[in-house]
Amino acid sequence: MVLRHILSLLLFLAASLPGLLAAEEEYWEYTFRPGDSIWKIAEKYTTSVDNWVEIQELNKIRQGPDRRIPPGTRIIIPVSMLKQQPVPAVVIAVSGDATVVRANGDSEVIISGTKLYSGDKVITGDEQNLRMQFADNSELQVLPNSRVVLDKLSHHESTGMIDTRIRLNSGSVNTWVEQLKPDSHYEIKTPAAVTAVRGTAYRLSSTSLVTRTEVTEGNVGVSAGKAEKIVSHGFGIVAEKDKPLPEPVKLLSAPELGENLSDDKTLLKLSWKPLEGAVSYRYQLAMDGGFNEVIVDSSTENNLLEIQDLAPGRYHLLVRGVDRYQLQGLDAVAEYEIQQALVPVEQDYTWTVPLSVGVFILLM
Repeated sequence: MVLRHILSLLLFLAASLPGLLAAEEEYWEYTFRPGDSIWKIAEKYTTSVDNWVEIQELNKIRQGPDRRIPPGTRIIIPVSMLKQQPVPAVVIAVSGDATVVRANGDSEVIISGTKLYSGDKVITGDEQNLRMQFADNSELQVLPNSRVVLDKLSHHESTGMIDTRIRLNSGSVNTWVEQLKPDSHYEIKTPAAVTAVRGTAYRLSSTSLVTRTEVTEGNVGVSAGKAEKIVSHGFGIVAEKDKPLPEPVKLLSAPELGENLSDDKTLLKLSWKPLEGAVSYRYQLAMDGGFNEVIVDSSTENNLLEIQDLAPGRYHLLVRGVDRYQLQGLDAVAEYEIQQALVPVEQDYTWTVPLSVGVFILLM
């Protein structure tokens, strides 16, 4: 009886093993376009045209009477079948001791040149940020106090197709995406929404309940549940978990920054015309124009700021308004030179007696 149960268990495991292995497989998603066929897709993207049989079975595709698959049909293809395997992202700038937790649980400090792979988790703390570059030259900047997981990174040189999928569990990121090929995919998923882009620049911040998206270039599709909104340049949207997506709102315009108002050129002091609708202003001071080496990151409710104790050098300042939805507006960027403080010259009151006078006194 025991032997029979063991044999039954072995037979069950043998039958279940392919399904269990398939569940661990990574997949690339593809959307059919007019003129596509399973055969053509297998030939173009996979290691063998013969893979069309497995792809068709995997997706349970039943072709119509004309043997064509309707455009818009979405299928999945095992990553292991593709001609090119996933490639890593590379850290091109880092400030502070950010950390990467590898898929196997190992952790290490991130430095410039660190390679990041699918499954890696990037963690930044206070005053830590980094910028990574993907194989197609798109870039992602991870800001302080953020948790980002790289779910999928792939780039296929023969076609230019990329598939980049990122999870922002908490914190904030800035992203710049190159114009994508028709077959490519780039998305960032948060607890409250998913953003999908095709060549754009935008900012994204997330908590467990709220995601804010601010588009500074191009268009972004933001989806939550079954709803999707297209957010265009100069607009933002706030997605709340388990709530309907609102309409996008226009972002605040960039403030007009003037010259340094301080007579003492060793400190930075300036003001700007208040923006209508602004409840506060976010500002950053950096040593570089890419704002990778940020030394001040703060906010103020006033339309003026003063930053003291700056070492001599050239600084880059970024200021943007923040509205009642906590959406941050368009950037105003300016460059300022901080000069060396003047050192007071001490007066020397030591009397110097001419030699001729000294000789005359001795002779007396």
